[in-house]
Amino acid sequence: MTGAPEYTTWRNNTNSSWWKDPGLRRSMVHVFVLYLCVFTFGYDGSLLNGLQTLPQWQTYFNHPAGQQLGLISASFYFPKIVTPVIASWIADRFGRRWCLLVGSVISVAGGLVQTFANGPGMFMGGRAMLGGGLAFQATIAPPLIAEICHPRLRSVAAGTYLCTYYVGSTTSAWLCYGLLGWSSTWAWRLPCLVQILGTFIVGVYISCGLMVESPRWLFSKGRDGQACTDLARMHANGDADDELVTMEIKEIKDGLERDSAAGSTSYLAFFKTPGNRKRLLVVIVLASGTQLNGIGLVSYYLSPILKLIGITNASQQAGINGGLAIWNLIVATTAAQFVERLGRRPLWLIGNAGMLAAFAIVTGLSGSFAAIPNTSVGTAVIPFLYIFYGFYDIAWTVLPNLYIPEIVPYALRSKAMSVYVVTQAVSLAFNQYVNPIALAAIAWKYYFVYIAVIIFYLVFAYFFLVETRRFTIEEVSRLFDGKEVAEDVIADSHRHPGLGREDGAKGGEEGEGEDGSKVDFSHVERA
Repeated sequence: MTGAPEYTTWRNNTNSSWWKDPGLRRSMVHVFVLYLCVFTFGYDGSLLNGLQTLPQWQTYFNHPAGQQLGLISASFYFPKIVTPVIASWIADRFGRRWCLLVGSVISVAGGLVQTFANGPGMFMGGRAMLGGGLAFQATIAPPLIAEICHPRLRSVAAGTYLCTYYVGSTTSAWLCYGLLGWSSTWAWRLPCLVQILGTFIVGVYISCGLMVESPRWLFSKGRDGQACTDLARMHANGDADDELVTMEIKEIKDGLERDSAAGSTSYLAFFKTPGNRKRLLVVIVLASGTQLNGIGLVSYYLSPILKLIGITNASQQAGINGGLAIWNLIVATTAAQFVERLGRRPLWLIGNAGMLAAFAIVTGLSGSFAAIPNTSVGTAVIPFLYIFYGFYDIAWTVLPNLYIPEIVPYALRSKAMSVYVVTQAVSLAFNQYVNPIALAAIAWKYYFVYIAVIIFYLVFAYFFLVETRRFTIEEVSRLFDGKEVAEDVIADSHRHPGLGREDGAKGGEEGEGEDGSKVDFSHVERA
């Protein structure tokens, strides 16, 4: 597809700048709240590094290292092997909002257990509850963002989702740094308590009835009137005659009909067609890639890595940790603004190639320092860790939570995200359990394993990841079924402007939004 996206030619009652438009502002408030779902994950990404620099935490838990440190880290991720499947079932049956709320309740409870832990067992138990609850949100928040966003905003909004990870990691890193001078156990308990802030706000927002439900889920349950009204309010300021809204509804309903005609919408559907098998392969590889490309080693074991290159001062370690978090936030947020301008494939390839070069240099410098300890050589590793993170952000922070929801049809979208989160959890739990043991055993030589892994992901991106920019989410979800199928979907969705609506939104009736507002759909003819 060349030139401007097709949807930009449809008449639309919105301002070109979303912050100047009431309807778009309303939808983006929902998106910003959903960003908080990943805040706690990011917070945890720096929390263990930060806690390891706090003498109070080290003393209270008797200086955990090796296998015990690996278990403390992995306990956060072990429950994610199970809970995403439950989350997908709840989301498809009871709605996206209920799934997010259940996750919020469980994760807040786990965070409190972690905060007031009186021993390693209780600390790990709290982390397990916290991680299990957050898996509900990780499974459903990215699809919900994709399903409520205006087509013009979807790519950047979804690409920016994981940037909030670094808001959490920045908060955690610098909070731990600021508490180095505290002598009480609250030096480590306070950072643990602050960890639940994001998921707590999400729970309150949903409990107050403020979060919108996915229009696609509403259509799938026959609640067409509410779905039509919510789309009109968010994407056209309530204009029921708006061409973009009517075309969106047409595409959604056609997509649901295709899913229904295809038959099974269970997990087995991933194995029934070549397109679905390719989707499943991409989901699994991308999920493992978020953790098995060296980032898990740097993120969770920065302190031991810095010790390997001679940086042992707790204040210096905490400062580097905090600086990395700010750097990641800047790079990821900037890269997210180019997902539609440059496309997904260039970002995948640039990110992985840059990571490979940076990590190879880190390996070489670390080996040199191990052979002949030299402060200048050890210090030279630090900027290349920043460069490695920067290229990681370009590809792996921005793209997976945008790419996966958009390449999968609605009927399998939450299931695909559950597979993504489960695979990610298995990879990360394995990664975090093995990394401290391998670092203790072979030190910097362990980096060679990750160089080989990064090469694999670079080759995979080149051969398997198709470009998806300039399409609506219904259009792009069919690209993996072949070019002909995708073109048929686009042509069919644009062929008939008349849209069928039911559930109080038939011709001559009104639809009712979640806030009780009315939108007239009397102009609509049944397709």
